[in-house]
Amino acid sequence: MAFVLKLDRDPGAELARVMRLEVDCALRLLAVTPRDAGAFRTAIHDARRALRRCRAALRLLPPDLAIDTLVQPLRAAGRALSPLRDAQALLETIAQLQQQQPALLGSAHPALLQRLARQVRAGERRHVDGVRNATVALRTLATTLAEWRPEVTHAQLWRGLRRGALRAARAAHAARGHADETALHRWRRRMRDHALQLELFGGAWPLVLAGEVAERKRLARMLGHWRDLGSLQAHVRRLRGTHLGRLSRDSLLQRLHRVRAALLRDAHALGAHVHAEPPRILAARIARYHAAANTGNARHET
Repeated sequence: MAFVLKLDRDPGAELARVMRLEVDCALRLLAVTPRDAGAFRTAIHDARRALRRCRAALRLLPPDLAIDTLVQPLRAAGRALSPLRDAQALLETIAQLQQQQPALLGSAHPALLQRLARQVRAGERRHVDGVRNATVALRTLATTLAEWRPEVTHAQLWRGLRRGALRAARAAHAARGHADETALHRWRRRMRDHALQLELFGGAWPLVLAGEVAERKRLARMLGHWRDLGSLQAHVRRLRGTHLGRLSRDSLLQRLHRVRAALLRDAHALGAHVHAEPPRILAARIARYHAAANTGNARHET
């Protein structure tokens, strides 16, 4: 399912269309039964991605058009699924480390994986009610979206894109000056929104914008992995005993710290490229791509 606005059509109707598609997708995913553990975890992950797309699309609108009857159910659904997803993220983080950097965990991997697996299963049982709560919120949202047709112009969409890019750039600047968990988490969230908003305009010049969207998403994933490694560090600190296999707990913590530091350096380096273009220039460039695409289509039709 392409997350792209058809910019030759009414912008308000298009925003409503893509949001309805994402909400319908999330509702289908949340119908997956927890009995199939692998499919259930994938469904929760993909449902949260659909919610993020909806939020990114909604934030393109002027604040007075993003009505509470849309914002509140989205927020409620996201919060309902967050604890469940957080319980699953630890297991995925350690699996990714074992695949990409097996020497990092070494002999600690089996013991740590076993403990994490128990925690994930317990977390899923504890937070599975969140799926039901999220489903209720999304059904309410689907009802509202069925009749929602915002009056919005292309110019307002360009301003929304500029606003999202500016928020991401400011968050990146703050994260460079104060590299704490809160600042970096804010940068990740702003970067993710910006990437999704740019993806919505990919139809203006697909071959060019696909690469730009991919790099922004890569940066958001790097920041997300940095955060997940921090969660893993916190979990390791809480474990009983001083050894995991033949590796001491302190040694594992030091290794994780070095990986996080290198990942953060790479994220800042990529961020310097991603944020190099001023937001107003970016928005104006996408608007020109759109105008050029429309001109080309008109000539083709004649």
